[in-house]
Amino acid sequence: MSVKGLLRKEWKQSRAILFLITLLFLFHFPIRAMVSIENWREEVRSAPAEAMNYLEWSVHSALGMSVFSLVIIVLLVTLAVQLIGSERSTRRQDFAFALPYRRRTMFLVKWLMGVVPVLILYPITFLSAYFMIVSSEFGFHLDGVNFLEAFMLPLLGFIATYSFTLFIGTITGEMISQIALTFIFTIFPVGILVLVGYFFEVNFNNGYFFGRISEEASRFIWPIYTVYNPTSAMGDGEFMNLWIPLAATLLFVGAGQWLYEQNHSEFNGEFLIFKQLEPIFRAGIIVCFALLGGMIGSGLVPWSLKNGSILELVFYWVGAAIFTYLSILLTNRLFSMNITIKGK
Repeated sequence: MSVKGLLRKEWKQSRAILFLITLLFLFHFPIRAMVSIENWREEVRSAPAEAMNYLEWSVHSALGMSVFSLVIIVLLVTLAVQLIGSERSTRRQDFAFALPYRRRTMFLVKWLMGVVPVLILYPITFLSAYFMIVSSEFGFHLDGVNFLEAFMLPLLGFIATYSFTLFIGTITGEMISQIALTFIFTIFPVGILVLVGYFFEVNFNNGYFFGRISEEASRFIWPIYTVYNPTSAMGDGEFMNLWIPLAATLLFVGAGQWLYEQNHSEFNGEFLIFKQLEPIFRAGIIVCFALLGGMIGSGLVPWSLKNGSILELVFYWVGAAIFTYLSILLTNRLFSMNITIKGK
């Protein structure tokens, strides 16, 4: 059966966000490049000696992160939440599943609704900005830039972040939990290592190992690829690898399709769709909160009294105990809630 009706349905609820994303890509690359070129010319005219000290960095940054790219990330997450989490919260998914389409097809259309605009807008706006700079008198500053990495890494970062948010939506029962778990699991690879490293540092005076591998874990924070800058550590080819976000995207799409097919509509509005995941999430939330509470508790000890003192240890475990209790109350509330919103 033709998917035109399905495409029309998804387009209707996503067109406003896609329009904003289009505008932001225009500001992020070509408009910013035009403004930057004029600023560089003015700076060279007014203070040529000082301008040469930072022009290389400034030219590179014109192809890197900006406030517009951060907002694009937020809007892509919002779009994924709109297409899955909002449907569950408003019970519109019951109508969607009644349509004569396979669930695998429905998930793929939702994924394409966010990915195709990025695949169209990003190359057009990036290349226009790149050729504006290259054809200007400042183009020589881009001679040493790895064009493939500068072009592909942010693109894959946008797509991987969107795919990840959709994947999270396949295991959550409503939009609030989809937003919360997207944020938590985005920073989880580094966050958990920092918490565990701090635990070993306070209790065993040895958290160096976890501190080192937490830097490696940054490779698995998908939005970080969108802040690529050739002149910073983020531009280090040894730190960022094109295959990591690409493989992650394929994994999220494949797993997301399969999970979307296994969806249990009767649990829409609840924190998780798959009840067999509840024990894992309960244990994870309690452990993470306990580690966070210990870090906060030991942070209350004056700096002069730290360095493995018994007072720091006591405050760590008091904080851990308090946050463990609070996390138990939180998880009981989370897994008993049912959030539905009246909507058209």
